[in-house]
Amino acid sequence: ISHHWSSGGRHFMGKGTSFGTVTLIAPTDVITGPVQTMRIDGVDIEFQLTPGTEAPAEMNLYFPQLRVLCAAENATHTLHNLLTLRGALVRDPKAWAFYLGQTLQRYGWRSDILIAQHHWPTWGRERIVEMLSDQRDMYEWLNDQTLRLINRGYTSLEIADRLKSLPEPLARKWYARDYYGSVNQNVRAIYQRYMGFYDGNPANLDPLPPLDTARRTIAWMGGVDAVLTKLRAAYAAGDYRWVAQIGNELVFVAPENVAARRLQANALEQLGYQSENATWRNIYLTGAQELRLGRSKVSITTASPDMVRTLTIPDFFDYTAVRLDGDKAAGKTFTLNWSFADINQRYAMTLRNSALTYQSDVLHARPSASIKLTKAVLDRISLHETTMAQALRDGSIQISGDATAVSSLFGMLDTFDPTFSIVTPPGTP
Repeated sequence: ISHHWSSGGRHFMGKGTSFGTVTLIAPTDVITGPVQTMRIDGVDIEFQLTPGTEAPAEMNLYFPQLRVLCAAENATHTLHNLLTLRGALVRDPKAWAFYLGQTLQRYGWRSDILIAQHHWPTWGRERIVEMLSDQRDMYEWLNDQTLRLINRGYTSLEIADRLKSLPEPLARKWYARDYYGSVNQNVRAIYQRYMGFYDGNPANLDPLPPLDTARRTIAWMGGVDAVLTKLRAAYAAGDYRWVAQIGNELVFVAPENVAARRLQANALEQLGYQSENATWRNIYLTGAQELRLGRSKVSITTASPDMVRTLTIPDFFDYTAVRLDGDKAAGKTFTLNWSFADINQRYAMTLRNSALTYQSDVLHARPSASIKLTKAVLDRISLHETTMAQALRDGSIQISGDATAVSSLFGMLDTFDPTFSIVTPPGTP
């Protein structure tokens, strides 16, 4: 059995990814029932599916012989993320609370030890019941109070400002603190889940992009030097959030201004010092580092060889579609048939209207070109162990029809630099 608990905390509880090999093992057995028991190496494990909580396919595990409950990332010693700040789909706090209630009812008084994917165990039935109850109440409160204020007309930022912390006595529990997730970002995540980006105010329906906004804002405030003087006074008064907000506009207008960058970095650093949340602190300090030293040159990759080989053909085609540069593809139309002999799969691909789509188990009747290869060859190309040109020369790829359609497709693909700027305008060193 292989179960990837999710990337929700796996790579981001600390300051970066593991220095070991990031890998993926394809599942050998699948848990399909709401509660399913299996014996593995003489150990009974009862799996409780909790879909849509911390991860789309999350599950808790109960070991009846040991009276041990593993709560995965559904109940850890912190308030978790409903929306990771690195970006993801918003998780469902209502489902999270519901399944914790089911876990409490089914396993609470049958467990002597509670473990999870991060942090330390909880010992003793009474403590376990209290923790599960508190964590259930925490996610339920966040969901319901956010929806209550939405229905009173408050916007995302206004709700986050009103719901500054969990209610007492929950706010004083160590396992409900904002060490990783936070009330602020989770409230805003819930708003996003139910309401989307638009808050009902037409002024926010089509605002100017950041660089245009910055130029006009700084000009209206008297120019770079005048704003810098005001920001220095605000910094001296300890108004760091305001300095960070307006300082960002100033840095966008004058990214080469060392004094502006240094003041903005100082404000972000102060906000980092004051943050109980480790993720927020690291984000603030990362921004300060970029302002002082330039963009990070550290590149992180998760594309290990076995990870690439585990990807399916649809995975590869979906990623290819994401890489397609719409401007380069404008006005171009062609169809490609792909046949993979080693896995007996075939696909009909279409480029049209700058969109790359495909269908499985079907081929175009009159394709622009047909490509015959194996999944193994595609993996080697993805891993840069060979090239398309070399594969054509040695015969491991065969193309019939218009070969330029294939080469032009790969010529339209964008490449991504993971070290893009975050607190300075795009393209800033």
